[in-house]
Formats: sequence, structure tokens, C-alpha cells
Amino acid sequence: MKSLVLQGMDLTFNNHFGEASQVFDQLIQQYPQHPIGYFYKAATVQAGMLDAEDYRQEDQFYRLAERTIQLADSLKKAGMDNSWISFYKGSAFLYCSFMKMKQGSWLSAYKDASRGVSILEEVVSQDSLLYDAYLGIGSFKYWKSTKTEFLLWLPFISDQREQGISLIYRAVEKGDFVRYVGRDQLVWILMDKKDYAEAFRLARQNHEAYPDSRFFKWTLAAAAFHSREWEFSNQLYQELLQQVRQLPQNNHLNEIECLVKMAEIAANNQQWPEVYQLADQALRFDLEKAVRKRAKNKLQKALTLRNEAEKNISP
Repeated sequence: MKSLVLQGMDLTFNNHFGEASQVFDQLIQQYPQHPIGYFYKAATVQAGMLDAEDYRQEDQFYRLAERTIQLADSLKKAGMDNSWISFYKGSAFLYCSFMKMKQGSWLSAYKDASRGVSILEEVVSQDSLLYDAYLGIGSFKYWKSTKTEFLLWLPFISDQREQGISLIYRAVEKGDFVRYVGRDQLVWILMDKKDYAEAFRLARQNHEAYPDSRFFKWTLAAAAFHSREWEFSNQLYQELLQQVRQLPQNNHLNEIECLVKMAEIAANNQQWPEVYQLADQALRFDLEKAVRKRAKNKLQKALTLRNEAEKNISP
């Protein structure tokens, strides 16, 4: 099992989602009544959607996540439950939560996250050495303490950010399967915390391990941007822009992200003709209505940058 999981994760990190799904199909065929294959295939489907910023496979994702939960429950009823089976059930709820959060369903996302974390906390109370479970618990503790503007229906929330970060570091250092995913999550958390030097250091580690991974390149580009490593960040966004434009499915959302970030870098360097050209490109895509809605903030930023460039170019 472990060998196939690591093989599939390696393919996923390198953007080979179809091949990764085939590996997890092998797991499903070999262990059809175990949740492991369904969970990792669900994670791969989600990864493919995030990579393309295209969520048309969400029904397949939810079916696989629900099957993960159902099989975990069935094994528990049959007296065959163990810590890892509960780990996959709890993690499936967390993955569903993340998908719902991406689509703005905050209440439903919080409910799934709370349920998933409760399961993972029970896992570590029974087996404190199952370090992979610390990742989900730590992430939840951090973000619950920071995203209070979306959780107004809750009573007072204690600040558990440092505890959450500590748990994620433990998962990264000692977990079986979450080293790279956990490190990636840490980078985004550290950027939110404005610890840009440590975020940049960790992002480079992932990128060095998987130099062809768009996941880790996006993270490193953002970490370099916040660390004011303008030249390096611009180089990474240029590479991502070229890669995104070569994908068979491209709704232009990631193109806009690259162009706006490159325009911001050019603005910082007062390269106003380049700012205008990049921002103007970002504003000229023929976008589907749903995509335009999701790109609203990026497009507003592009418009602001183009107007600023126009003022600085005009005599």
C-alpha cells in the first residue's frame, strides 16, 4: 500500500494526474473494501482541479470522498477499524471542507472541517505516533484562529495559531505521507503570519525536491514575491505563465494571476510601459461568466495597475 501511495503522490506532485489516478485505481482494485485508494484518488482529482482552477470534476471528487467515509464506517462496524482507517475518514472530511471553502460555502466547510478534526483528534489520542494526523489538526487550529471574519456565528475563539504551526512542523518532520503537502501548507501559513524568510526557505525545499511541480512553483513564486525577491519571483511567474498557456484546458484564471503579479513587480521597479502591457493583457481575456466572477479582485487590481501605468507614461 505504502509503495503505491508514494508512487501516486509523486506523479501528482509532478502534474501527471491521469497516471496518478491509474496508480490509485490499482489500490482500489487490490483493496476494494479499504478507503485508502478512494481517498488518494479523490485527493488527486482535487489536485487536478486546483492546478487548472477548473472544478468541473467536483462530482467525481465528492463521490470518491463519500466512498472513503462509507468504507471506513463499514470496516468500523465490522470490528476492523484501526487508526489509519479513521485517519482517512477524517482527512476525507477535511478535503471536502477545503473544496467547499474554495467555492465560498463557509458554514458547510466549517462543519466538515470540525467533524474531520474531531476524528483526527480521536486518532492521535489512540495513537500519538500517527503523525500524519497532526497536519489536519494543526491547519484547522491555525486558520480557525485567523479567519474569524467568516466564523461570526461562533462564540469566542481562542488563539491557537502557534499550537497549530507546531503540530504541522511535527507532521512534516515525522509523518509518513505529508512531508511535502504539510510543508506547502506551512509556507502559506507563514506568509499569512508575515514570516516571509522562513516561508521562502521552506518553499525552496519543496521546489528543489520537485522542480517540475506547478504546485510548489506557485507557492515559491508567492513566497519570493512577499520576500521582495522580485527578479526570482518574476522568473517563476513567467515560467508558470508559459506552462499554463500550454495546458489543454485553460480558463485564463491562472494566466491572469501570473500577469497581475508580474505587473505588480514591474510597478515596484517603476517599469511603467511593461506594467501597462501586462495589466492590459490581463484585462483582455474573453472569460466565462463564472470565471469572471472568480477573477473579480484580480481584474480590479489589473485595472488599477493599468491606470497607474497610464498616468506615469503620459507626459
